[in-house]
Amino acid sequence: MRKILFLLILMLFQNVFALDELKDVGIAKYAVLEVIQDNTPLREKADENAKRVTHLFKGSVLFADKENKNYFRVELKNNKYFWVNKKYVEVQAIIPEKRIDNVQKISFKEEKNKYKINIDTDFKSTYIIKEGNNNLDFTLYDNYFDPVSTKVIKQNDKFELPQMFTNDLNLKYTNNKPLFGYDVESYDKGYILTVKKSPKINYNKPLKNIKVTLDAGHGGDEKGACAFGLEEKTINLQIVKKLRKEFKKQGAKVYLTRKKDKKTDLYERISFAKEKDSDILLSIHQNSLPNPKYVDKKHGVGTYYYHPQAYPLAQKIQENLLEATKFKDDKVNYASFAITRATLPVSVLIECGYIIKQDEAEKISDKKFQKIIAKAITKGCAQYLKERF
Repeated sequence: MRKILFLLILMLFQNVFALDELKDVGIAKYAVLEVIQDNTPLREKADENAKRVTHLFKGSVLFADKENKNYFRVELKNNKYFWVNKKYVEVQAIIPEKRIDNVQKISFKEEKNKYKINIDTDFKSTYIIKEGNNNLDFTLYDNYFDPVSTKVIKQNDKFELPQMFTNDLNLKYTNNKPLFGYDVESYDKGYILTVKKSPKINYNKPLKNIKVTLDAGHGGDEKGACAFGLEEKTINLQIVKKLRKEFKKQGAKVYLTRKKDKKTDLYERISFAKEKDSDILLSIHQNSLPNPKYVDKKHGVGTYYYHPQAYPLAQKIQENLLEATKFKDDKVNYASFAITRATLPVSVLIECGYIIKQDEAEKISDKKFQKIIAKAITKGCAQYLKERF
């Protein structure tokens, strides 16, 4: 990727400047950045706590017009700016103007339970996806789309391409059913966009044939929260095993990211769920607080989501857990966790209770109460599928 990038730059630009000349004065100049790590976040502001707008693959190319101590400012389109941490990129050159290429080919393929769209480009530029209830907007920046010269193969009627020449590719997906998972993968020629079809639900048994991956949080030397002689990792796995039984009773196909006490990388858990072509990913946890003295005010059961498509699932699980456990409502919460950021499958994280609150700790570690938790989560998933699809 790096050799190709250098060749492209050298072919187009004769003048290469020093990095210290990248200033917001005079002639426009851009640092050509190559991303060196998968899942690199592009943020709205130059701050580690700022909202992520997309994630970048290793080998992606960015054009930065400004920098500060820790971040480069990346320009997408006119006056659209985002930030990337310097630790995730390498500067390849400084050039007088941005490099913009053409989308070479777009190929549509319909499979049994998903649509796959291959988008071939000269280099991997930045994309951003925006969700609607039953639609998706995929925008690929710094790539011209020309409906005359771009080769389009077997376009599907659920996907709309621009009718005129555009500076950025905007691909729109629309359906009469809600979103049920999507993903973007990098490959040697560009990107593959996958959109999962809505499931066909058996309304008498909505979980039948649904693929569910259950993730017991932490494991191995990562004990998670600990209190009253209890370790979160152990309770998580106990509940997951009871969940597996409940889902199987309902006809679901169930996979576990870990079946025993072992350390498992967060992104390996997500990859595992994708490899199993899972429809739903549930990560089970027990909560804590940085300062335990506030636990009398903040405790109970909470469910976490990141993408809008996962909110209805989180809501149904939370409703059923509150009814079954009688715990305090710690609410449905928006949170940027690695697991919740997964878009395929639909993913939520569940905090079944607070391990640092003694009465809740006693219940979440009790085998009979764990069955109550498992039944409530299963019921919530069934309701989500039946009511939404």
